[in-house]
Amino acid sequence: MADNRRASASHGSGDAPRRRRTTQAGTPARRTASGTGSAARRTSASGTRAGSARPAGAARSAGAARPTGAKRRRSANGAASQAQARKSMAYREAQRRRRNRQTIVGIAALVLALLLVIFAVRGIAGCVSRVFAPKQADQATQEATQEQAKPKSVQVDLVMIGDILFHFGVRESGLQADGSRNYDHVYEHILGELEGMDIKVVNQETILGGSRWEYTGFPTFNGPQEMGDAEAKAGFNVVLRATNHAMDMGYEGLSSELNFWKEKYPDIHVIGAADPYDDSTSVDDLYVYEKDGFKIALLNFTYDLNGYEDPEGAVSMLTEDHVRNVVTAADAVADMVVVFPHWGEEYNLEPVQEQYDMARVFMDCGADVIIGGHPHVIEPVEILTASDGRKVPCYWSVGNFISTMVENECLVGGLAKVTMVKDEDGNSSVTQCSFIPTITHKGLTTDMTTYLLRDFTDDLAPSNFLESNGSDNSDLTVAWANNFCTQVLGSNFDTTKELIYFGPEWFAPDTAGGSTQETSGESVGDVQSEGEGTEDDYEEYDQAA
Repeated sequence: MADNRRASASHGSGDAPRRRRTTQAGTPARRTASGTGSAARRTSASGTRAGSARPAGAARSAGAARPTGAKRRRSANGAASQAQARKSMAYREAQRRRRNRQTIVGIAALVLALLLVIFAVRGIAGCVSRVFAPKQADQATQEATQEQAKPKSVQVDLVMIGDILFHFGVRESGLQADGSRNYDHVYEHILGELEGMDIKVVNQETILGGSRWEYTGFPTFNGPQEMGDAEAKAGFNVVLRATNHAMDMGYEGLSSELNFWKEKYPDIHVIGAADPYDDSTSVDDLYVYEKDGFKIALLNFTYDLNGYEDPEGAVSMLTEDHVRNVVTAADAVADMVVVFPHWGEEYNLEPVQEQYDMARVFMDCGADVIIGGHPHVIEPVEILTASDGRKVPCYWSVGNFISTMVENECLVGGLAKVTMVKDEDGNSSVTQCSFIPTITHKGLTTDMTTYLLRDFTDDLAPSNFLESNGSDNSDLTVAWANNFCTQVLGSNFDTTKELIYFGPEWFAPDTAGGSTQETSGESVGDVQSEGEGTEDDYEEYDQAA
């Protein structure tokens, strides 16, 4: 047994030369598992020596066939293949992971490089900007300052309505059931024409002394200050106080009205008079309206005070010396000067010689616009030519705005509208103007009001009367009003639009200078008056000028 084991061990180890056995057919015979060295090696690797006894529990079942050597080799080869496949897969996975890491590292490197480039560029740009930014900032600031300082065109629109006369019917129209007063109805039909205007002027012909004194009418007026409330509510921001009725209630009445405006409506400017009891004010004080650097002086004068004395000089008078001083001073501080003279002859449909004379004084001293009142009727609108070539619109009279006068002619008034412009070069001029007629409708309570002619209808005419003063103006129809306006204003009055309009072409400066008047078509000479305002007057004035 020992010899056999040694022989097997010696044979399995390959120490003794092996003899190649063949089958009868010449094919080498396969070794059995017990006789091969590989089987011995597998047995040794499993921890069981060749020839040693198996444990009882591991004994093969009786009759079970032993696995042949070929089967065992095939099993070993399959396991090796699986191991090799697993190793190949592990290798490929490792390779994939390595490539992923390389890709990530490459991307990170690229991003880092880009960031470095960006930071480098920004650093260079920062250095450059630190060098040039102050100069660029200074240049930008300088350009912005120059742009702001560069003058821009500025437009100012002005409107003025005619005389407010506090006759009894007008005064009583505002009386309410509770004893209070409200006069909003007087202006309600012209509010649309006031919208968008910069300067809105009302000629408060009669004094608003207030309830301290009895309310009175012609010839010595005193009216309720509630009319001032209505004027403020309508939007007027300039009140004319230099009229022939300014002293009807003496200095106390004048002071009462001026204090009413000052205390209740400080943003409304009253021109043409100063409070005689306030030493800080003077009739020579100038009111200059300003919009975006465009300055317009507004001046008001009256020809008379109905015989009342004014020793304190509280009212601005239409005397040549005073006019020259004030207008010249205004022209020195303003871009344009607008004058509102209370002048002319009552109920005259044409200007008189004194108006021509004073118009020349106004223009010689620098007035650019003339809008007059007092005659209680409308008078022509003309474009005058100043000695320096300026074209000056002149409204000789805008008539009444509200009254209970008897004649139809006194119930036709108008709105004067003027557009003034200061251009980019600092040159100031009138660019257009117009006159829009109005009609007063007499009646009780809110029926006492004023319409634009274009809004007045023949349906309103029959009720245009006032029993209290025996006036019946039911014949004041639209056709009558248009004929009357054409008669006074001339052929330039447009009956379809019911206004007279002067466009920019009328205001081109005359470099050769000019005379006092330049008529607006046929407005002068169409209406003859007794004694003055005829064509002869114009010719005579031309020669004198």
